[in-house]
Amino acid sequence: MEKLRKMLVTLLAVGMLTSCGVLEEVSESRVPSLGDPGTLTEIFREIGSGEEELSEEMRAVWIAYLDLAPLIKGRTEADFRESFSEMAENCRKAFFNTLVVQVRPFCDSFYPSEYFSWSSLVGGALSYDPLSIMTEIAKEKGLAFHGWINPMRGMTEAEIGSVPETFPLRQWYDDPAFRKERLILSEGRIYLNPGSPEVRKLIADGGAELARYGVDGVQIDDYFYPPGLGFSADEPSYKAYQGAGGTLSQVDWRRENTFRMVKELGTAVKAVSASILFGVSPRGQLSQSVEQLYFDPERCAEEAGCLDYLAPQLYYGFRNEAASFEAAAAEWDRLAAGSGVLLIPGLAAYKVGKEDPYAGSGSGEWLEEPDLLAREIRAVRELSTCGGVMLFRYGSIFEPEAANAPAMEEAQKTFFPALAGEDPSAG
Repeated sequence: MEKLRKMLVTLLAVGMLTSCGVLEEVSESRVPSLGDPGTLTEIFREIGSGEEELSEEMRAVWIAYLDLAPLIKGRTEADFRESFSEMAENCRKAFFNTLVVQVRPFCDSFYPSEYFSWSSLVGGALSYDPLSIMTEIAKEKGLAFHGWINPMRGMTEAEIGSVPETFPLRQWYDDPAFRKERLILSEGRIYLNPGSPEVRKLIADGGAELARYGVDGVQIDDYFYPPGLGFSADEPSYKAYQGAGGTLSQVDWRRENTFRMVKELGTAVKAVSASILFGVSPRGQLSQSVEQLYFDPERCAEEAGCLDYLAPQLYYGFRNEAASFEAAAAEWDRLAAGSGVLLIPGLAAYKVGKEDPYAGSGSGEWLEEPDLLAREIRAVRELSTCGGVMLFRYGSIFEPEAANAPAMEEAQKTFFPALAGEDPSAG
């Protein structure tokens, strides 16, 4: 990978990189809604037919439901196709090669699913299939497509009444016995209980369904057990476990449940196609994942065949007092070392131009240092287990709020070239 990067830097420097050896500069390429069309021209490059030479490193952008839903709700199929094609093209021109798209955010779906109801975020049942369109467009653009799902987090109790009775979530909520066994209710929101074999099967079946779309990857994020969940919330399920002879403490039982859920989901995905990548994006502070969310990334990394990659959310600056970027990155690198699991750190593009109130004396870092993302991109590439980088999220990069647009435009001058392997400060 290092050899590939050095070769890329050299070739980019002389303007040559396609299958025929020619790299063309795009004179009119730009990111929409960020001012003068020529502002970003000089830092974009048209890769053309040479993407296969860059496939060794993942350069991904998260497209959240916040980015995606407005393209679908109340709009026609033709509108959606055009808008998503523009979105994919923006990513391609900015040297991303992978889209990680949130298609199941709240135990609901942005595509026709046998297991989960249509999401109200897209206006309910559609006459077309957005996921088929997205995978088709991604392929046309030479981009990998990873379906991103939230396996446990569901909708609110106020929203469950709109879910048709044909779906398991509604059936389980309506049945008092199933509600105790298979669901967890916390602060008005419904969560699937991974302590239930039936729940884990539903999650695994949903993963297999997504995999059959021909996606390149399936990813879950950091919504496991909700933080601060009292032990009474899943006590009936835990008591049943004890009644069947289980001896783990409730804390360890929860961690066992999330491990089994992740393992069974990954197995189901791989059963569709062994080439599909399966990854998890946990919180950046390892202790929070283990102690608050009851997910143990190290155990999953050590379990052969459980994961292909970890994408920890390293949403910190170098001067963050609570959790410095360098310390967190090093901790995850040590965890992944020797496991065969790649590390693809997630970086906080959404913080550009904003104060970070939890960073102590480093609270102004994202305001004061426009090259911060670029330096983080270069830093993660030096990690021994690095397989790439992910940025959160599309809207923050390409459609920032007006107040943050100047800061993002300035940041792009260094972090887009960094994605491409260039270092403008080097000379």
